[in-house]
Amino acid sequence: MTNVTTKILDAKGRVTLGTKYAGQTVVIDDSNPGCIIIKPMVMIPAEEAWLYENKEARNLLRQGLKDATDRNFTEATPDVDGDLAWLGDVEE
Repeated sequence: MTNVTTKILDAKGRVTLGTKYAGQTVVIDDSNPGCIIIKPMVMIPAEEAWLYENKEARNLLRQGLKDATDRNFTEATPDVDGDLAWLGDVEE
């Protein structure tokens, strides 16, 4: 069911949507003169956009969060010495 509300624009062409939408970021599509579409949006930093574009990474993240929620942790301990062994080969 559609909820339709009538609003009158003020002298500067503004309309209020009500406190329900206060502080939200929206995109306004007025490409069709007979229909204005206002969509609530969530903005993400550009350096984090790769995660939303990479399905495999997103699925791995979701699985990791599910494992953490389910307290499903690995039994193995990290091999810190092995992980850092390559540092001896790095030139300063």
